[in-house]
Amino acid sequence: MARTVNPVEEARRFLDALDEKTERISELVVGAKTDVARSTFSAYKRFADAVSDFDSFCILIEYRIKKVPEGNERTALEARFHSARVGQMARHLKTSIELMGLVASAKELPLGAKDVFLRELKAIYNLKNALSAPPFSSGLQAETAHDVELAEKILREIIERAPALLDLSVSAGEQGEQEAEAAS
Repeated sequence: MARTVNPVEEARRFLDALDEKTERISELVVGAKTDVARSTFSAYKRFADAVSDFDSFCILIEYRIKKVPEGNERTALEARFHSARVGQMARHLKTSIELMGLVASAKELPLGAKDVFLRELKAIYNLKNALSAPPFSSGLQAETAHDVELAEKILREIIERAPALLDLSVSAGEQGEQEAEAAS
């Protein structure tokens, strides 16, 4: 026998769980930054996995809210969901910019830095695009709007310098061989 589910209660329950996921991500941010600054990546991996989990969970919630009949309840749920998503996207953008800065400031790029660089480059690009377009672009806080502009500048800089920046896969041995070949 199928269980009857109240779509409003289910959506609220999912949104409560989303709030918990947001808190978990906030707790992981400090560790991720410390991790990347030390050129270790286990805490960063937990942060990245939590963000991915959040994004996937948003897909489920979006479909749960669509099951709620049109009206005040649905409007309130959509507003709460929108607010949670924009808040998380804004925090993620700021964190991605900071992480990219940490990678860029490293004197040497250790094993794992390429993955952080590429993942955060993609995050900055996707978040900048999402926050720059409806429905998220209207009503952005000034700090978030500034971060979107900063993200655009970072992306332009990376694109300008892409050949040099993205050649991070060259190992030290290969780099030495390439330099020797170039010198001869």
